[in-house]
Amino acid sequence: MSDRERILVDPKVQWSIAGRLLMHWGLFVICITSISVMVRVLSSVSEQPFSSALHSAIRSQIPIFGVMMMLLPVFLRDTLKLSNRFAGPMYRLRIALKSLNETGTAAPIKFRTGDFWLEAADDFNQTLEQVNQLRSENEMLRKILEDAERSVEV
Repeated sequence: MSDRERILVDPKVQWSIAGRLLMHWGLFVICITSISVMVRVLSSVSEQPFSSALHSAIRSQIPIFGVMMMLLPVFLRDTLKLSNRFAGPMYRLRIALKSLNETGTAAPIKFRTGDFWLEAADDFNQTLEQVNQLRSENEMLRKILEDAERSVEV
């Protein structure tokens, strides 16, 4: 599976977003259903008993609830795919930083077209270049110092 086909790049972050979407979707369904039931009951209570009006109003919500249930997977998939545009770059940045911290080396990173925070990759790559240059200079100075210490000993 290619990176573009992966739905979850950073599951902890992306499932948090999905959970929040589910909560908002649930609240929306409850609110829209409640309002619709209330309007239907109030408009028909004079023509029929309250319990019949309520039962009829709730039953009339089944198509709306069915449509909302069919749309939920579409909402979730689209939200998770969109979240890849920021979760993916931060995941790659975290991996590169971890590698630099643990091994002292890291490859430059490049985010994909359409990703958020493209500048973060440029900033990381510039910092990586400076770190590598400083390490190189440090190694050169260490050798010069060792040579100087040897020549003093002789």
